Amino acid sequence: MCTESFWRRWGDEKVVFEKDPTSLYQIYPTTVAVIGTRYGNELNFMAAAWHTLLSFNPPIFGVSISPKRYTHDLLMKSGEFTASFLDHEHAELVEKLGRTSGRRINKVLEYGLELLNPRVVKVPGVGNAVAVYECRVLESRSYGDHTFFVGRIVGLHYNPRTFDEVGRPAYDPVLYLGKDVYVKIDRFRTIEFDPEKFGK
Repeated sequence: MCTESFWRRWGDEKVVFEKDPTSLYQIYPTTVAVIGTRYGNELNFMAAAWHTLLSFNPPIFGVSISPKRYTHDLLMKSGEFTASFLDHEHAELVEKLGRTSGRRINKVLEYGLELLNPRVVKVPGVGNAVAVYECRVLESRSYGDHTFFVGRIVGLHYNPRTFDEVGRPAYDPVLYLGKDVYVKIDRFRTIEFDPEKFGK
């Protein structure tokens, strides 16, 4: 049911309805994770906007990757990956990692990537990331034209200077708006609520 406020907002404008929609940019902007994979001597990194935390305890992270991706091939073989989160100043690097294929170029050499040595898995993270998850795949399942990989976070690297006293990001993350456009956070326009006001 549409509320009165909804109709007041839209007025006489035509509201579009699509059955089986093909454009799904309504979820953006979203942070981008750089997914690292390694199998044998093959190492690759790609940008992924479709990712999410699934559980705090145990810590579980999920990412959706197309089977067309070279990263998908390596991940299906290795069963482990890293997820690196970078500052907005590295948005161009993230774009390059997302728009080029590891089948054609060595991205580490091509873009001069600094690597972070892993502690648990065999896949490095991106060296200048503010945070890196080391993950082992618990499950993978196909949904439509993507595979959703569920990974147990077995290690976390982070720079404490880029997070505030309660663990919130104190840096500008790479935020993807869709269609190769990135945006920054306006930290002067934030809204903070008192949780006690609304109960638990």
